[in-house]
Amino acid sequence: MSKKKKLIKEKITCVAYLSTDGDLYSASNREAKQLRYIKEYANAHNIEIVKIMHRDILGQADVNRHFEVMVEMVRRGKVQGIILSNMLAVSTGVPDAYYKVGKVRAASGYMVTVDEGILGMVIKEN
Repeated sequence: MSKKKKLIKEKITCVAYLSTDGDLYSASNREAKQLRYIKEYANAHNIEIVKIMHRDILGQADVNRHFEVMVEMVRRGKVQGIILSNMLAVSTGVPDAYYKVGKVRAASGYMVTVDEGILGMVIKEN
């Protein structure tokens, strides 16, 4: 009879970013559902959410500013990564998504989405 070792994965501390589209009146309900969705994933994958940031109904320029704040939190070691429902929550398209994942990886952090998992760019630096 063989014993299976339990894989103990290191807990990752993350800042959660809630981003929904739509009107002001239903934004809080949609954000509450999105937070529940993110928390379920985080609990199942040993991720601790230490801060929650909200987009509310702000535009993309504000989202980019929020993202820079979150990257700075990673760079300073306050959190190890950023978790969100999917990359389109903070990006305008695929090129912007790769740029933002690259910024988080350059800050030695994790970019985690519920829909895509842990995102990374395996590029070796000289």
